[in-house]
Amino acid sequence: MRMRSIVNTNLSPVYNNQREQTIRVLPGIILLMVLSACSGGQNFSQFPGFDQHFKSYPPGKTLPTDEEVALLKKYQPRVFTAKQQAGPIDFYKDYIAHGTLYVDGRKPFKNPTAAVLNEHRDDPDAVFKYEGNYKRPGTAVVYARIDYEQTSHQGKNYKFTFLTYNLVFPVSGILQGLGKLQSFVLALAGNLNDWHQLDHYVNVSVALLNSKPVAMTLQQHNYQTTYMLNPESATETPKLSVDVALRSNELYPHNSEMRQYPAVSFLSEKNIEFLTNGNNKPMMAGYDVTHGEKEINYDLKTLPQTDAFYQFKGSLGKNRLLPGRSGPPGADYITLPGLMPRYVRLVTGYRTDSVETEIALFEKLFDRENFAIRPNAINAYKDRFFNLILNNDD
Repeated sequence: MRMRSIVNTNLSPVYNNQREQTIRVLPGIILLMVLSACSGGQNFSQFPGFDQHFKSYPPGKTLPTDEEVALLKKYQPRVFTAKQQAGPIDFYKDYIAHGTLYVDGRKPFKNPTAAVLNEHRDDPDAVFKYEGNYKRPGTAVVYARIDYEQTSHQGKNYKFTFLTYNLVFPVSGILQGLGKLQSFVLALAGNLNDWHQLDHYVNVSVALLNSKPVAMTLQQHNYQTTYMLNPESATETPKLSVDVALRSNELYPHNSEMRQYPAVSFLSEKNIEFLTNGNNKPMMAGYDVTHGEKEINYDLKTLPQTDAFYQFKGSLGKNRLLPGRSGPPGADYITLPGLMPRYVRLVTGYRTDSVETEIALFEKLFDRENFAIRPNAINAYKDRFFNLILNNDD
């Protein structure tokens, strides 16, 4: 689970008393800690439901075929950053090779290799501590994989091919759209640029249906957003371009101008309106900022899906005192088990302009009491998505 948190970025009116201002912000810090601690201190890879998911969707043990690599290259996205913004790095060369892996809390492996990390892949108590300089540029790499899934809708089977591209950053920061006061208060809890070590959940997932590109899904904080592709692009290769948000590393559709996007930490019925149209901003919300000035020239790499990059069950970053600031497990542990199938992320990530509809759908989808997804509620999202697909084909 991406335990990246967001604080209120618009405290108004402005108070004359600095102490009163600070008191107004502190509840946001407290809520941040509550949200971040939702896993109860347990490594998220051990959350109930993951074992069953990976039995149903076993990770591939081999590298993609030449044909699959050609397909991944065909649709690989263009990636843009601001001029002075750091780009993605090589996971093993620039991150794992600059730190120490601790096993049993006491057996250190200095600057471990990929082989060493994979040897301890299934140990949920293993901890890697990054000791490099996160400000130093690395080798620009994007990790690509291909997955096949199928689902049914109204008696018809749909076979998807998912092309997923993961970017890696040595640290993850709080979103850029914070005011001076909020930044000051939150900085008391940690480094705004280095909120937690390692951000490898950043990804673009392109959905092909019957070999035709229909949508791309972007991971943003602890939720996904699906963008439908132009139906006309089904007969050609779409030009997929994304921007990396300042400090938070989140991905958004490319724009050469500076843009602000409403962002929340965890999606809920109370903040969907802000996420949808920017209105009714809750306290724990803010803005991701992008400026797609510079294109990143990167190498496309592939790994077996069983590699520690995806499947590491321990912590791939330093453990820190404040909940939500410790390193994450492997890139496969990106969301709740009920949302793990890629077709589920695809259909539930698509949102319309109707706030009422989105609230109604989400209230049925998310079981707040058990912090879980209700499987039957996914059907309503599938109905909407496939009806849209069928209409586009007309």
